Amino acid sequence: MDLVDQKLMQKAKRGDQAAFAELVDKYGDKIYAYLYRMVGNREDALDLAQETFLRIYSNLQNFKLGQPFKPWLYRIATNLAIDLLRERQPVIALDAPLFADEPLRLELAEQGPGPAEQHEQAELAAYLAQKVAELPANYRSVILLRHGHDLSYQEIAEILQVPVSTIKTRLFRAREALRLKLVEERSLWEAECK
Repeated sequence: MDLVDQKLMQKAKRGDQAAFAELVDKYGDKIYAYLYRMVGNREDALDLAQETFLRIYSNLQNFKLGQPFKPWLYRIATNLAIDLLRERQPVIALDAPLFADEPLRLELAEQGPGPAEQHEQAELAAYLAQKVAELPANYRSVILLRHGHDLSYQEIAEILQVPVSTIKTRLFRAREALRLKLVEERSLWEAECK
């Protein structure tokens, strides 16, 4: 549990707007990036990020001191994103087959890659981000929270209000679907090249 968050929330609950502004500064960019990956649109992500913090502010009195702030924040953001995505797309069953996974994490060597390698890495990252964007919202949120924001299974379970076992299952299914999709696309590509 982040004690700084707890102290800031305690002050914010007492009406200290500067304390709340510190929380917005601390998490604003992270929430925006998460929501952008969830909804795939800058304007919607910005609107949802603002709505997330407005909801936090208007519900300060409902926050129970002693509980972690970050899962509460991400739960609100996730729910807002899922609501927006439901308005846009038909409902997809959780057991439906998936064809995407998280973006690739790239570690650079000390000397750094050359321009060609940077271009390849950027293309690969964009391709994987596109595949993540094709996931149903519930799977996409798990992938982004785990791999994009390095949250633990327990934190994700608290945010999404589902058991840890469900989080693990969703991650497994998303990764397996991506693997199968990549194998399928590679086979098609090889067939075209022959």
